[in-house]
Amino acid sequence: MDSADRAKLADVLGQAQGRGWIGGRGIDQHIEHSLGFASVVAAIPLAAVDLGSGGGLPALVLAAVWPQSKWTLVESSLSRAAFLELHCARLGWSERVDVLHVAAEHLGGDEQYRGRADLVTARSFGPPSSVVEAAAPLLRSGGELIVSAAPKPTPWPSDMLANQGMAPDRLTQSPPRFHRSTRTS
Repeated sequence: MDSADRAKLADVLGQAQGRGWIGGRGIDQHIEHSLGFASVVAAIPLAAVDLGSGGGLPALVLAAVWPQSKWTLVESSLSRAAFLELHCARLGWSERVDVLHVAAEHLGGDEQYRGRADLVTARSFGPPSSVVEAAAPLLRSGGELIVSAAPKPTPWPSDMLANQGMAPDRLTQSPPRFHRSTRTS
């Protein structure tokens, strides 16, 4: 991402922060944390889904880094979804970034999205069981789930992941830390 794109993105994220949709640390820190998702993914995705997109992290940063990827941003709040849709259009991403105003847990039941994502991301979405239950149906076999970890993380329970057709958690060791799991079936 070049400096001009980063500045545009920082402006959008700053607006989201001003609305209380992104935490209080500096926007550059949020961007760097989001870039951490890109550093741990197995391969650049063709199709990706971000659960609970909120103010746009990490999805907007990853969409900027991977212009060849098609993104689906899932947000249950109408005002946040409208904000994301407006700014994706302003960034010129309407052809490759869709914003859905829907509860993430319902998306896996839609044939248009079931089993099609190479990557599902989440940040501050909910408890592990909710994240996995929403993400697993969206992933193709071999697709990857990457979730921002809490400050003192422990690996997610293997049985919970296995029940959703997911491999054991490969918790990253260096900061920022991420939970990583792959769809096995």
